[in-house]
Amino acid sequence: MFPSQDLQRWAGRTCLTLGGALGMMGYHFENVRFLPLVAGFAILAGVCYLGRVETHPIRPLRDSGHHPAL
Repeated sequence: MFPSQDLQRWAGRTCLTLGGALGMMGYHFENVRFLPLVAGFAILAGVCYLGRVETHPIRPLRDSGHHPAL
């Protein structure tokens, strides 16, 4: 695993933790002003986690020589 992947994982977990903590604080204090912060941290966490997903090109089976049922 590369250091940048470790950093992205750490940043994603930090954003999720901060979003969860702010969400619980907003619920506890009955304050709606925490919602934009929670949404922002959720989006940042999604960017950190989805940026790590590797995409694999779709290759047709008819050119691979394999039976389509396999």
